Amino acid sequence: MKRIRKSRAARILTWLLTAAMVAPIFSGIAMPSTAYAQGSAQSGGVQTVIVIDFTNKAGSAYDSLARLATDAVAVELANSGRFEVLKRDEVTRAATELGLHAPYDQIARSKLAMQLGASGIVDGTIAFVREDTKSTPHTVKVGLTIRISEASSGDLINGAAQIGEARARPGLSDMASLAQEATNNAAIAGVRQILANVLPEGTILSTVGSNTGGSLQIIINRGSRDGVQPGMQFIVLRDRQRVGRIEATNVFPTDSEAKVIDIGLGIRPEDKVRAVFPMPEFTSHFEVTRARPAHRGASMSALGKVLMVLVAGVVLATAAKGGSSSVTGVVAEPTVVNGGPAVRIVWRDNMFGNSLQTLEYHVWRTPDDPFNYSGTPIAALPQVTYTYTDQPAPYSFWDGNRSFLQPGVPTTGGNGGNGGNNGNTASTKTPAAGAVTGFPVTGNTYQYAVTSVIRRPVGGSNQGTGGGVNGGGGNGTTTGTEDIETSQVASGPATPVNIPLLSSPLDQALNVDLRNVVFQWQSRTGADVFQVEVSTDRTFKNRNLIERFQVFSTAPQADGVTQIFKAPDLSRDAVLLRDPAFASFVNRVPGAATPVVYWRVGGRNSGDRPGPVDWMTGNHTVTDNTFRFIYSQPRAFSPAPLPPPPP
Repeated sequence: MKRIRKSRAARILTWLLTAAMVAPIFSGIAMPSTAYAQGSAQSGGVQTVIVIDFTNKAGSAYDSLARLATDAVAVELANSGRFEVLKRDEVTRAATELGLHAPYDQIARSKLAMQLGASGIVDGTIAFVREDTKSTPHTVKVGLTIRISEASSGDLINGAAQIGEARARPGLSDMASLAQEATNNAAIAGVRQILANVLPEGTILSTVGSNTGGSLQIIINRGSRDGVQPGMQFIVLRDRQRVGRIEATNVFPTDSEAKVIDIGLGIRPEDKVRAVFPMPEFTSHFEVTRARPAHRGASMSALGKVLMVLVAGVVLATAAKGGSSSVTGVVAEPTVVNGGPAVRIVWRDNMFGNSLQTLEYHVWRTPDDPFNYSGTPIAALPQVTYTYTDQPAPYSFWDGNRSFLQPGVPTTGGNGGNGGNNGNTASTKTPAAGAVTGFPVTGNTYQYAVTSVIRRPVGGSNQGTGGGVNGGGGNGTTTGTEDIETSQVASGPATPVNIPLLSSPLDQALNVDLRNVVFQWQSRTGADVFQVEVSTDRTFKNRNLIERFQVFSTAPQADGVTQIFKAPDLSRDAVLLRDPAFASFVNRVPGAATPVVYWRVGGRNSGDRPGPVDWMTGNHTVTDNTFRFIYSQPRAFSPAPLPPPPP
């Protein structure tokens, strides 16, 4: 140990590390760098997918197995509770509206998925069908591959390759029947494999280097404990849009280094990453082999570790002095307050920011009240508050008594003899009541931004006699502070809309024909898409009993225009039939009670990111848009008895 401490290399390393951590504190950087709002690409909850007809590579005699496999996989995915599988007729109808024809290429598939609001595309292949007549009993094996691709980019995010087997037995010995059974078994095994696959997802913590120079080094917050392996590739997402591709190079237990494979739209801290799935394949011997990335050394070289420590020192030291915004993850979501439209803004502290030095947060709104260092924000919140709700004018946060901190411009330092003086100290401003109101127009799209007022250290210089920026020259070494306002961190677009008004069926309507229900409601300004929901659960909290239909508004910029949607035959609706009481009624079971059916309509602007507050959880981090709507109050109706089936 003594030899190590006395070695020249150790002394140089110690000096470099100390310099890296201390130098940024006195570098005099006037303003922090911009931090970017957290995206919402991370998947969670139920994933909405479309299923494209599977293909057959086993010979024309087995074309029917491809359709069977398509339906079997769709059913298994839906029954898993992890996937919402859109119906075949919905996909066909959307394809007709878009003028698309099967077989669909990748561009057509992406258009279909976007049209239907799906985040994933499922397809597959019958790879082979093999009959073993020499075995006792004789056996049929079917090889099935299933692929799940990301809708916008086409990148593979999950998949399976499984062999289904069926053995002959009394009553089931012909080739066709055995092949069908083997196909079903392969579908079941394939979906089980998909559900068992755990692909790492994470966030980019930092980037070092240039986005354009090819030397960008990336650190992500997932490591070997999360399943990351050297050579594993990730797609980079921002607001659910693919912006690039990276590859893990050095993997540690809790984080990893990565290099850029595709720079795309530029890679930033807080972008989300999702591992690209290594698709299993069949060998020529009809066995499954799993593709694995080539193994590389999991540990860094000594030089790599030194560089890692130096980078960490720079990041931490820069954060300590205000080198990056103390705000991150800004999300704006339309919501309802006291029956009226509102927007909830949520944010959090930056893990590499200035949370211990934050004095207060400022909320800004564009286009009406944009960020201005010398202006008045729409609200000012204390350091421990991370949410604000904007409401329509004439509401105002400012009541004539509330105040906010307004930092001034930097000073020029001390007199050169007594060391550093303090920099700017924020002044307290008390705006007049109603100085800045809530959003002026319901139905307009707004964007919000959050800044923070922070207090950071500034040091005096002991060189020269003239006095410098933020600190006097001379022999003094006093350390002072200054108050600054950080750069803004923006949300995605948010459109406050009014609650949809329902027209018919009337509440508590009787004898409504389930086979011919026509729902009507009134348009709302700013809501260009509606979701009609039908359920036997009056709370609409059991997602397994909610049938949903999306309808595009005929008057997205107007209030009060009647919207009409004729539902398909609800007596045959697979979702509603999950309710035993409803199923007994429509199946004419003797003594079955008449169920109560509930319906409601949700509206939103399709351009909002992420959209209204999630109905199910209220959590701003939910990335599933299924229930991100502004909902009406539910109505109820009682169905009419169904006529007896034809003889």
